[in-house]
Amino acid sequence: MIVTCPSCEAKYRVEAAALEARRGRVKCASCAHVWTVEDDALTLSEPVAAPEPETAPAPEPEPAPSLQEKPHAAIRARADARRRTARLAAEGAGWAGVAACLLVLAGAAVIFRVDVVEVWPRTAGAYAAVGLEVNPHGVEIGGLSAQVDTRDGAAALIVAGEIRNITRQPLVMPMLDAVAYGDAGEELARWPVFLDAGGLESEAVLAFETQLPEPPEAAVRIEVIVAG
Repeated sequence: MIVTCPSCEAKYRVEAAALEARRGRVKCASCAHVWTVEDDALTLSEPVAAPEPETAPAPEPEPAPSLQEKPHAAIRARADARRRTARLAAEGAGWAGVAACLLVLAGAAVIFRVDVVEVWPRTAGAYAAVGLEVNPHGVEIGGLSAQVDTRDGAAALIVAGEIRNITRQPLVMPMLDAVAYGDAGEELARWPVFLDAGGLESEAVLAFETQLPEPPEAAVRIEVIVAG
């Protein structure tokens, strides 16, 4: 028989003969409460295990509709799947297109950086920050040579070189200065370089020559720069 403790409601399985031998008096093993089922005390030590709840079986997944049993549902399911695949493919292609456009813009910004800086001079700092040299004037000066010679009975420093248009469009010829520096990098003399042309076509090269009468004897280095 099953006996329930009136204090804590613990349940015990008890033999009727044991209850009768102790005149129904029992003591709960869980809370030590003593009560009389019929008579004398009986200590109960093996509570009845609560029955395990029945676990409902997991629902089986609903089978995909077949063309034979549910033709319309099957057709709709296949159409939905095709639409999802097409949408994902379109989204992927869209992002790929955006990435390709960004790469093209980045490449153009590098290749045409001289033109960009010419239009927006402040971008020169951004190019320099990523290690890209930018010539904001669109010209390169090279092939420099310098020697002291006698002109009109007096010593003169003769400087020769060439200027090149490195852009893809004609340029107005910039003003140039020749500068003589001393051994410590100090500027000893500066004079203008006069050019024979007013403009320079794309990729064109123009030779120039300039002279400085009575050059400083301490000059050790000559540069020709775009006048600032």
